Amino acid sequence: MFTYIDNIEDLSFLNKELIGKPCLGVDTEFRRTSKNNMKLALLQVNDGEEIYLIDTVLISNPNNECDFLFSDSVLKIFHSCKEDLEAIYSWTNKIMVNLFDTQLANALLDGEYSIGYQGLVEEKLEIILDKHETRSNWIRRPLSDSQLNYAATDVEYLIHLFNEQEKELVKSNKIGWLNEEINALISLIFEPIKQEEAVEIKLTKSEENNLLKKFNEIVESVAEKEAVNPTLLFSKKNQKEFLRLVLHQGFRDASRFITNWRKQLIKAPLEKILLER
Repeated sequence: MFTYIDNIEDLSFLNKELIGKPCLGVDTEFRRTSKNNMKLALLQVNDGEEIYLIDTVLISNPNNECDFLFSDSVLKIFHSCKEDLEAIYSWTNKIMVNLFDTQLANALLDGEYSIGYQGLVEEKLEIILDKHETRSNWIRRPLSDSQLNYAATDVEYLIHLFNEQEKELVKSNKIGWLNEEINALISLIFEPIKQEEAVEIKLTKSEENNLLKKFNEIVESVAEKEAVNPTLLFSKKNQKEFLRLVLHQGFRDASRFITNWRKQLIKAPLEKILLER
């Protein structure tokens, strides 16, 4: 079951209710035609007791009536939050704070790196969700019952997943790592590195392959030891880019572009192979 919010008066009332909640499961449906052209079509919110579907096409201007999204005291739980944050920004022109991402958390707990929401719900809760409306037209109105029910299930289990993942992250001392990842993601989306800061240097093929092989061995070893998905720790693409940055600027300056938890895990072994070069 869900409540459909399609006018500013109801959104204002809902905002007052949600601003007092400790956490919310949040998802979006949107249309994207290019990197910089995005329109939020629907905002789904689960407060642990009820699910709300906010029609952001009919409510084209929220008029500061969605403060719950930007409150420091309300934790917003997403699954794979990057495009959701961009979509919400396109509607509100505001950057969200105090976030949790169940996809990132799963990878930090040595799960599949880019598992989808339906896959995670099936794996952790043994519940199979309908995927039929994934490619729907979310801009066209009215939305069908099938679309609305699909949208509601997209937030139905986020709080359940969060409750289990948070315990494991705290137990393994990784909750800080998750926060670093989310802060880095927000910076990447809304404060991109200037083009002139990108570094490109020349290495011989044999030097590059040798160093990359050793760096990849470090990543695999550290990931196994810390029970973290290796692609999350350092994808092969990022290994190559970061190694070139280190060779050009040194580890201290290059490490400005990675999170502290990564820096702490790879600093000593990476510096060792560089000294051996």
